[in-house]
Amino acid sequence: MKIPKSSYMKSSSSSSPSKLTIIVSAILSLIVSTTSGVIVFRINDKKTDLNYNVISSATFSGQTQNTAIVAVVVNNSSEKELEKIRIIIPLGNAKLIEPKIIGLQFGSYSQNINPKQVEINVPYLNPKESFSIQLLLTLSYPSWSVNNSSISVRGKGITATLASSVDKNKDFLGILSSFVVGVLSVFIYISTYFFSASKIDKHNDDQRDIVAYILGVYGFYKEASQLRNLQREITYWSIADSVAEQCLQSGDPATVQRGIDCLSSLLSYAYIHEDSELLIKYNLARLAATTTDLKLARDYLEEARKGNNSVINMRINFDKSLSKII
Repeated sequence: MKIPKSSYMKSSSSSSPSKLTIIVSAILSLIVSTTSGVIVFRINDKKTDLNYNVISSATFSGQTQNTAIVAVVVNNSSEKELEKIRIIIPLGNAKLIEPKIIGLQFGSYSQNINPKQVEINVPYLNPKESFSIQLLLTLSYPSWSVNNSSISVRGKGITATLASSVDKNKDFLGILSSFVVGVLSVFIYISTYFFSASKIDKHNDDQRDIVAYILGVYGFYKEASQLRNLQREITYWSIADSVAEQCLQSGDPATVQRGIDCLSSLLSYAYIHEDSELLIKYNLARLAATTTDLKLARDYLEEARKGNNSVINMRINFDKSLSKII
């Protein structure tokens, strides 16, 4: 089997967080979102036109990692627009899992993230406008805390000061709004976990080794050996193309059936990106279309088309063998 030389879709690979860590992160997010939201609406430090506050959650010590959330709340308390707001948050020994900007529309700011720091740039900030930067972090040790003085918040011709006073008489709407934001954060964290729960239990490792294993199980020994010795990165969808082409070229119903069994097992066994899964199902439809089981071919084709993927739609239009089952 000839391994394809190029690819344009990649399967994702990431470590799977524990259920407890996800839920605790969600709770921490709720606490920090609510607190930072209150400050967004209630901050009342008039020392300068630009001020900020820093909130850090209590650190959760997990079995394998420590988790915390830091929020930096930035506020334009003036009656004029401020320009070129730049916030730099050093990460120290912490590792960033996810950043979140609350209070600004997507596209109205830019971010530059590296292992050492998070930098957010806002071209302009309207009068009385506030926003917060929330960072979900993993820590190398549980005693970590953010150093407020190391955070830089500047605008054009102005340096922000750390807010020190809070107006206790602001209305309840601010608190309620911030609480809603926090609840939404919890919902997003927990939904993300449970949405991907079915994927977490699948094998998520080097794609060459995973595909080579499946190929060997179904008797494609030569191809499995070739794949294990391959030096470049391989994608699930590209090897599915190769398996389908070889089986179709053989003209042997038994080989075609082995190809169907091989690719369907790959879908069940491996953690595969959704786009790659759709392309594998497209190849399964190609193989099944040459058998007497047209219902199976139609089912796979319908699954492949559900994603409304432009690449798959073009492939179907190019593939004459699928015209009889569309």
